[in-house]
Amino acid sequence: MVTELLKILWWIFFAIFKFIWTPFTLITTTDYLWWEAWLLTVGGGWIGVFIFFYFGKAVINFFSGRSKKPRKKFTKLNRFIAKTKSKYGLTGLVAILGIISVPICSMIAAAYFKGKTVVLALLMSVFIWGSFLVAIFYAGKFLLF
Repeated sequence: MVTELLKILWWIFFAIFKFIWTPFTLITTTDYLWWEAWLLTVGGGWIGVFIFFYFGKAVINFFSGRSKKPRKKFTKLNRFIAKTKSKYGLTGLVAILGIISVPICSMIAAAYFKGKTVVLALLMSVFIWGSFLVAIFYAGKFLLF
């Protein structure tokens, strides 16, 4: 019982940090059913979104209140970020959530986007990416093995 709970916690932790590899590893190395793999993948991703979005907000608020000197407004990095944000926006960020990690994507969203729909968009992205990855890897398991 305890070992199974530790395994589940490990897979949730793995889904938070290595979201794209979790379904593949779960399906090929364990005997979990597709819905269990989906639940662990999406559940871990959702937990990661909540943790890192709100943690990112807290870190950004902490450091933005502590800086005393004015920052340069137009550096190359600031121009790149502003151009990318205006060109792709939140839609572009959630579209690549499965490729880049959940923590990085959540912290970028916390830093550059405001509103209540940001977390919802991140959660929807995790749901769609998780469902897609589990379906692909589970179907591939029967084709390859």
